[in-house]
Amino acid sequence: MAWLRVLVTAIVLQGLSGLPGFAQQPGEPARVALVIANEAYPEAPIAGTAQLGRAVAETLSAGGFDVVAVENADRNALRQAIAGFASKLRRGAQVVVFYSGHAIQQRNRNFLVSTQNGAEGAVDLDEIIDPLIVARPASALVFLNAGGDNPWQGKAKGLLPLEPMEGIAVLFPTAPGKTLPGGPDRAVAAWLKAIRTPGLDMTQALKQVRDTVSRETRRSQQVWLSAEPSKGLVVTPVTRPVAVAQGSRAVIPPPQTPGATQDSAYDLAFWESIRNSRSAAEYRAYLDAYPNGRFASLARTREQEYRAGPTAPAAPPAVAAVATPPAASQPVAGAPQRDCAGCPELVAIPAGSFQMGSNDLYEFEKPVHPVTIRGFLLGVREVTFEEWDLCIDQGGCNYRPDDRGLGRGKRPVTDIHWNDANAYLAWLSARSGKPYRLPTESEWEYAARAGTTTTYPWGQALVKDRANCLGCNDQKRGSAVAAGQFPANAFGLYDMAGNAAEWVADCWSENYRSAPRDGSAYTVGGCRERVLRGGSFNNDPRYLRSAARFKYEADVRFYTNGFRVARDR
Repeated sequence: MAWLRVLVTAIVLQGLSGLPGFAQQPGEPARVALVIANEAYPEAPIAGTAQLGRAVAETLSAGGFDVVAVENADRNALRQAIAGFASKLRRGAQVVVFYSGHAIQQRNRNFLVSTQNGAEGAVDLDEIIDPLIVARPASALVFLNAGGDNPWQGKAKGLLPLEPMEGIAVLFPTAPGKTLPGGPDRAVAAWLKAIRTPGLDMTQALKQVRDTVSRETRRSQQVWLSAEPSKGLVVTPVTRPVAVAQGSRAVIPPPQTPGATQDSAYDLAFWESIRNSRSAAEYRAYLDAYPNGRFASLARTREQEYRAGPTAPAAPPAVAAVATPPAASQPVAGAPQRDCAGCPELVAIPAGSFQMGSNDLYEFEKPVHPVTIRGFLLGVREVTFEEWDLCIDQGGCNYRPDDRGLGRGKRPVTDIHWNDANAYLAWLSARSGKPYRLPTESEWEYAARAGTTTTYPWGQALVKDRANCLGCNDQKRGSAVAAGQFPANAFGLYDMAGNAAEWVADCWSENYRSAPRDGSAYTVGGCRERVLRGGSFNNDPRYLRSAARFKYEADVRFYTNGFRVARDR
């Protein structure tokens, strides 16, 4: 029956080739993956494992990996899949191996149990590890999703630890020598969610997995890692967000019409955001993203027209408005102030009213509705690492986020979840004697607009070098930069668009029909999803619109997410 399983594998892989994956580009390192999912053990079946394996294979294929996949494999089929995988390995490759099924210890080594003949049909894990060592990958992760009780384990339960190996990290869902606790195994779901996040390095992904599993199981399940993988292993590249956007809670896909593909939906959404622009750079950005898009011909025509020199139409006044003082009819913010040494700088936001939301793109930004805002104070900049580290030094905060080797100082603190932000605010309130809090969602949008009604705080169209995002600048940064490097809005606030995404006080809602009209936060009992505003360095310009909003779980950290402080007067 081995030939039948190999045939099934080939059919599965053929199906994967139809996914919106990404072909290997010239000059890029090889990306190779092996996925083994065994559930049909006669003595000890593992329900759902095959489906899990397909989800992993699809995610890796969408990320540009050359995937060898097999499920419910006997010993021969296992070895054939491993041999096919080994033949694709190259020096300097990026590699992911995922095994889900039963495993046992024998003769001081780990063995993967095939679906026939139990321990007698097991395959030595070294048959996977040895070709990896010889190939010398740039970065490799071997995820052995095994550790459940099984009939073949004897007294030696769980898995044996592996020694650290150069360029190769091994992940277990539980500690060596231990079996998984009762209940669902959370590790794979957390890992899939992490690796589907565009631009997230595997090192950070595994930290997220560890935190999530520990929290969700109340520490009864602790993942184990032989060593951190070498940096640079990113399953879902930032430049390729379309195929996985629906799987990432940090990215909200645009609405689709019946029969439309994801690519066409993104194409249309991008075009809708720039179709009234007079900026040649806007149309060049569209063509870079969609060189064969449905609006490519029109985009090329407009790019040439608006790059024509003196005859090109002048930019609309709304685009230049950010460089001029607000009109007399617009509200004017106060002078910056601090409540204590090391406290974030604040600016007084005047009372007023505005139309919140947008009817242009997404249902969750609708309907546009009037909101009245009382005067309050808001952080001039996003909270920085320097300010956060002071909270750590003084014992008010107990989590030290990784700066990913980029430096701390004036860069906005990121990898902060909603609860972390509130811990900082409690410390800051005690230190200053002032009642600090997160801004509400309506306060945030009111402050971001600063009296404007345009798509962005500076006008209707994207203007280069006004914010830090994907496509906002000729130079791609790929990370947060020191706060305050781009022009402030009319209220004197920096980075309300881009740089770090910012937590606000509100619970997530699918629309504004029940939203408060008095500037207060929308809250419901036990809500786990909170709102983020402003977009980040990792988002394209759609997410920097003044009305743009997206969600994330309040107790999950992510490397783009930060916050700014607010307080009542």
